[in-house]
Amino acid sequence: MAIQRDFKGNSLLIATDDYVVVDLETTGISPARDRIIEIGAVRVEHGTVTAEYSKLVNPGRPVGGFITGLTGISDEMVGNASPIEAVLPDFLAHLRPSDTIVAHNANFDINFLYDNCMRTLGKPFSYDFIDTLRLSRALFPQERQHRLVDLIQRFGIADEEEHRGLSDALQTVECYERMKPLLAGL
Repeated sequence: MAIQRDFKGNSLLIATDDYVVVDLETTGISPARDRIIEIGAVRVEHGTVTAEYSKLVNPGRPVGGFITGLTGISDEMVGNASPIEAVLPDFLAHLRPSDTIVAHNANFDINFLYDNCMRTLGKPFSYDFIDTLRLSRALFPQERQHRLVDLIQRFGIADEEEHRGLSDALQTVECYERMKPLLAGL
């Protein structure tokens, strides 16, 4: 059964020069059961990166071997980090009410942010968002794979995805910038 997320932002298929790319690393795939361990974000204004945000988050539980192997984020790294109750308000203070969020597989990141905002702050995460995964599927229907690693390889940005918040956010900026000119054809 799908979780109802009232006041969640809208998914957009648009080209914009002003946006914030967000990438989260988490202890797993379920916003209800798993926890955020890193928030990475990049502000883009007029097509240029103007600010970066990166914070590790103490999940209050072990990270797990699979996630450490994937991201390189260990229990030792997050052990002295602030909990989500402190990091989330700090992150939100860097956002403007009019911001559009960009993310790869955006529903993953947006749902984690939404559920954490509801759980810790009692209010929804209501920003409209652009999903580069959705854009890739619309723009490149002939391609089988649309993961971030597939996009960065397709566009010649890098050979591998780092699975870290800030670096993945920066790679997503590059992917989105390469897809924007193609959106007129949709």
